Amino acid sequence: MAQRSLIRLQLDGDKVVGEERLLQDLGERIRDVRAAADGNLYLVTDEDDGKLLKLVPPQG
Repeated sequence: MAQRSLIRLQLDGDKVVGEERLLQDLGERIRDVRAAADGNLYLVTDEDDGKLLKLVPPQG
């Protein structure tokens, strides 16, 4: 997996009813995504100066 955006899918049962592309303006390939037990997502970018990013879901 190596994307230049993170794709969030909205589901209705097992049918995809919406799609949102996130982090496109980052300009880096996303190599891996992991979900933590606390609900946060951790992403690793695949560049010479690659990054470890933490995405926190909105509250409320």
